Amino acid sequence: MNALAQAPAILAQQDEPSARIRLWDNAILDEWRIPFGDWIEQGIDWVAVNLPTLLDIIRWPFDTMIRNLVRDFLVEISWVWIVVAMALLAWITRNAKVAAFVAVALTICGLLGDGYWKETAATIGFIGVAVILCVVIGIPVGIACGRVDSIWQVTRPILDAMQVVHSFVYMLPFIWFFDLGEVSATMVTMVFALPPLIRLTNLGIRQVPSDVVEASRAYGASELRVLFDVQIPLARPAIMTGINQTLLLAISMLGIAAIMGAAGLGRLLFRAINNQNAALAASAGLAFFLVAVVLDRMSQREGTESTHLLKRIYLAWKHRRDPEVLIPDTEDSAVVKHDEVEVFARIGLRERAAMAVSLIGATVAALSTLLPWSIDAGKMSAFGRWADASLEGQLAGQAFSGLHSTGGSWFGIAVLALGSFVILAVIGAWARPGRAPRWLAADGAAIAGICLLIVAWAHFWGQSVRDARVAPDAVDPAHGVGAYLAVVGGLIAVIGTVLWIRFAEHTPLHPLRTRIAWGSLVGLGVAVLVVVLGMFSAWSADSRPDRALTPEALAEAEARAERIEELKRLSEEDPDNNAVYAADLLVETAIARKPSTTDGITSGGSRLGLWALVAGVLAVLTGLPAAGVFGSNEQRRWRWSAVTAGLGLGIASIAFAWIFTHVRSGDPQFLTGIGAFLTMLGGLMVLASTMVVLKEFRRAKVYGDPLDSTSEAAATAEASVGASM
Repeated sequence: MNALAQAPAILAQQDEPSARIRLWDNAILDEWRIPFGDWIEQGIDWVAVNLPTLLDIIRWPFDTMIRNLVRDFLVEISWVWIVVAMALLAWITRNAKVAAFVAVALTICGLLGDGYWKETAATIGFIGVAVILCVVIGIPVGIACGRVDSIWQVTRPILDAMQVVHSFVYMLPFIWFFDLGEVSATMVTMVFALPPLIRLTNLGIRQVPSDVVEASRAYGASELRVLFDVQIPLARPAIMTGINQTLLLAISMLGIAAIMGAAGLGRLLFRAINNQNAALAASAGLAFFLVAVVLDRMSQREGTESTHLLKRIYLAWKHRRDPEVLIPDTEDSAVVKHDEVEVFARIGLRERAAMAVSLIGATVAALSTLLPWSIDAGKMSAFGRWADASLEGQLAGQAFSGLHSTGGSWFGIAVLALGSFVILAVIGAWARPGRAPRWLAADGAAIAGICLLIVAWAHFWGQSVRDARVAPDAVDPAHGVGAYLAVVGGLIAVIGTVLWIRFAEHTPLHPLRTRIAWGSLVGLGVAVLVVVLGMFSAWSADSRPDRALTPEALAEAEARAERIEELKRLSEEDPDNNAVYAADLLVETAIARKPSTTDGITSGGSRLGLWALVAGVLAVLTGLPAAGVFGSNEQRRWRWSAVTAGLGLGIASIAFAWIFTHVRSGDPQFLTGIGAFLTMLGGLMVLASTMVVLKEFRRAKVYGDPLDSTSEAAATAEASVGASM
């Protein structure tokens, strides 16, 4: 009884602390805490203990595809086959232009180095696996949602949760179930990237006109044929847009995938951030950007509006819940076309003569690359490889062609490519005026011809290693006949192509604005400033021990080596002042290891930056009439824009040839500098400033009805016969 009597008092004492907490006190929240996290943890533990077979079944397709496609295939095979396969796929799905871009972009990723290429291949495989699985799951689910309302009502809130909840929330369960690595990262990527594909597939199926569906059913088509022969073909634009949006969202998840331990370029960027490694971040960022653009371009539909990648990813993020606004407007596709005959302006005699001159010059320049460009030693390649300087006369009497690494190297390759382009432009425009590919025309040939002359001229007049006094004992290379013919052929090609654009009949698709194009002028000015900055920046950074072959530089290097040895000796003899000697030793060692740099204009280098500057000044002068400063005549602006574009491409090609000549043959400790990159960037900016005008011009067209023309000709002939009688 005493115990029973004391029980209320004991309970009252236990409840006393809680009784003192008031309702408006925050501490009361701990007393009424909902253990949601504990529930989830218990559920995860139960699944892990009781459903391991189910987890293995879910893991199997992801692990199998990643292991076979990424680790054992893409990462292991030659980079050439991946570039070729991706280019062919782009050609099949898009067109030759996209295929060429894919090949060039992936080649640049490979040229960053083997380590970067393996991560690039892993990134392509990772994104490919994620998107393939999204397509396998998303399109059937979207079709089911589009045909059955009840399925859509259940699926819609799930899609909302997948898009609203941050990926960090559901990232941990996947890690717990499937560990860190590509499998869990692929699953998280799919959760985030899948909803737009399901939504747009559902929307595409529902937007198929009901009268078309009912008509097919009325003609006896089964539901399966209605789906595959009517609804899916008509919903194809929405489905393709959904695939593209899924791809963009998957690309945006590569950073989170790297945090989860996935391989690829995201891992390199994550490592660069942790280590504050700017060089790694820049190279990995460039490869990341190129891969993203390649995959985006390959997945776009034909005829879609082209916007830059960052904006497309931003729009994909912004419209995750309403991706239907991203479907291109196709109302104009139903416009009825009239039976109008499209006839392009004929090629006149003067234009044919100019095309013939262009063809002769381009042919001479292209063939010159097969002839000797350099004799006794290399010219540009000798800066990065001492063997090409023929210091002891090893190359005496030898001749090297324009395509040889010791000859013209990438300067010769550029001349061959540009000359071949002019030849194709002449043949294409002559055989099919107005119907050849866009840039196989007068303006494209003029741009290539001017660029050809600039590249050949820069190589011919560029400074050699001996002239630069980098190696006074080097052999001064002699110019072969090919180097002379390259300059002569380029000059003839420029004369011919300039006359060609003078006589070619081209008109703009839309009237040009009559006012001065200040935006183009500002862009041109900024581009030339970048070229000037590149000219005074480092074009090479030489860390070779024997980089300074001049007696003065060698003596200085020997004196510094003696100073370093003396500091080491003093540090051992005087331990009390070891810190002072260590600091001096660190400074001397850093100076000794500091690479020797040369800019693009001083006598210590090739002085290619000087010729880039000359081309930049000419681009400013030709850019003024191209922007309409001296009048709004459309033809004049088009012609001067082509000349300015050729100068800009020539500037970029000089730097490009210098960079890749040493990528091809330079010693590992010889690196091209940022000045060459800035010069190339400035040249491309000059080229871009002219595109506003150039992209508007096509071969002039003459429209008419052939029946009317025939009738008119017959009437004229009949009148002539009557008059003669």
